[in-house]
Amino acid sequence: MGAFVALLVVFWSERSSPVPPIPFQPARSPYVHSIAGEGIVEASSRNISIGSPFSEIITEMYVVEGDRVEAGDPLFKLDTRLLEAQAETARAQLQVALIKRDDQKTQFAFYQQLKDKRAVSQQQYQSVEYALKEAEQQIQVALGTLGEVEANLERSTIRAPLDGEILQVNVHVGEVAPNVQFNSSTLDIPYGSSQYPLILMGSVEPLNLRVDIDEDDAWRYHKGSPATAFVRGNSRMHFPLKFVRVEPYIIPKASFTGQSIQRIDTRVLQVFYSFDQGDLPIYTGQVLDVYIEASPR
Repeated sequence: MGAFVALLVVFWSERSSPVPPIPFQPARSPYVHSIAGEGIVEASSRNISIGSPFSEIITEMYVVEGDRVEAGDPLFKLDTRLLEAQAETARAQLQVALIKRDDQKTQFAFYQQLKDKRAVSQQQYQSVEYALKEAEQQIQVALGTLGEVEANLERSTIRAPLDGEILQVNVHVGEVAPNVQFNSSTLDIPYGSSQYPLILMGSVEPLNLRVDIDEDDAWRYHKGSPATAFVRGNSRMHFPLKFVRVEPYIIPKASFTGQSIQRIDTRVLQVFYSFDQGDLPIYTGQVLDVYIEASPR
């Protein structure tokens, strides 16, 4: 009896479970001859990494992810206490220079009013004249110093360079603006800098798709060829793309893990297409499957 139960258990465990149906079939090329590639969605203005003109603590944040901003809108503000103190010093120096100029101007006026110029030596007369010119130049120096400090005060409020959407915010109040380190495990910037952007933004109307074409297929691509993008995980969501431009320089493929032992042995041609997001649930940074019409091999 025990042997029979054991055989029954083994037979039952070896029965294969039915394969669940695939909700969406893999994407298929709509063209007779095509090039397959993958594209990453980015802003049509390129993803812009907002920086800071100098190292300082952030005191105010004006935006969060998803905000729409216009050119000139404030994004965040740096601590300006030191600059405000420098501005007060510069204004005081300007007042000193003005007083000194007035004093030298008065002295020189006495010499100019002399009826007989021989009453003073030529050297003394020129010394007073040059002292007045120096005092006038000191005013210009003081004005330049004050203007520099006021410019830095204005630059302490970081503003949007164009109309667009805030894609990422990687700094917070109390942090020093430039000292946010890059972490490849949490942020994918294949074409950006070696650091986190303080704020990542760009124009998303329309969106661009940066398509990687393997160098083995680059010769088959014709500038302006029609292309169609498919959403990964739902091949029913697909849409045509509008050609933008070709970046005519083949580069190493950048979609890797970032490990130091990894070797780059693939190079790609990058082609830019655009599309209107509309109601499509597509986001910047998303990878789409792309088919581009091509000539037969």
